[in-house]
Amino acid sequence: MIPEMNTTTVALLFLLVVLVVAAVSTRTVAIIVSIVAFVCFNFFFLPPVGTFAISKGEDLVALVALLAVSLIGSHLSHQARERAKVALALAHERNEADLARRNADAKAALVASLSHDLKTPLTALTVSAGNLAMPGLSEEERGEQLRLVQTELIRLKRLFDSMIDMASVETRSLNAELEWVHPSDIVEAACQHAEPTLRSRTIDVRDESGDQVVHLDPRITSAALAHVLENAAMYSPESSPIAIHVRVTDEHLIVDVRDHGPGLPPNELDRIFDRFYRGTGTAPNQFSSGMGLAITRGLILIQGGRIRAANHAGGGAVFTLEVPVATRVVLAAAVDA
Repeated sequence: MIPEMNTTTVALLFLLVVLVVAAVSTRTVAIIVSIVAFVCFNFFFLPPVGTFAISKGEDLVALVALLAVSLIGSHLSHQARERAKVALALAHERNEADLARRNADAKAALVASLSHDLKTPLTALTVSAGNLAMPGLSEEERGEQLRLVQTELIRLKRLFDSMIDMASVETRSLNAELEWVHPSDIVEAACQHAEPTLRSRTIDVRDESGDQVVHLDPRITSAALAHVLENAAMYSPESSPIAIHVRVTDEHLIVDVRDHGPGLPPNELDRIFDRFYRGTGTAPNQFSSGMGLAITRGLILIQGGRIRAANHAGGGAVFTLEVPVATRVVLAAAVDA
């Protein structure tokens, strides 16, 4: 049956096999397969069959064409793979260069941010210390300088706390330690943590969790909420209240924090969670490290949650924290126990 097969069809089948091998194997293997195809086509399909003799000139042309196309296809396939490797290497090098540049930019931003944030309180502390050393200060003046020292020390503590939290988030050194806790305990701990910033504020808490307790890391969650509360205080008038709305679904603890400030410019909604980004609405006399919301996002992500920002229809900004949790209902007496 073999001699009756169309030699053109056979040649195309051999060529197809060679090209497939060239595409999936090395150039050496493809060349060997090309030569084997050349020999088999001559021996089994070109008359006189069973010999390596060639009786027709067109058969010789077909045989040579098969070998030439096979070798060229093998070479082109090898070149394509080599170019793909080079392209991948260049892309890898470009990604490494971009990563190095971003790391350098981040380090420069960190140094600039910390230099700026440290300069103000340290300058104020230096001036106040010098004033306290001056003779003839009245008790009222001395008390004013001491209050200034206390305020700047609080600023420094908040800055270093933020640096530690940011380092923990960046190095992924925090692990969630889950406990059963009532959501009201999370809110209370967050308010205590942010107390220096919230001291003059009215905090309106609406807790709809009822008798449900949630399974999460209370330390991480309250720290994240505290940063949001501090942000709300920085970007709203000192006389305005801050509202906290707590609710529990079957799968999430949801906490909304609303301020009564000017709201969020649309062009900042995608940037406010970036490291060292300060919103345009920060008052000159308020302290913002530009790390608070980035830390919040990192802390929430540790627990598989998310944070969103939006503008409230009645004015001000709203930040929504969602943390995936298991829930259960516990009697109030059992929770207190």
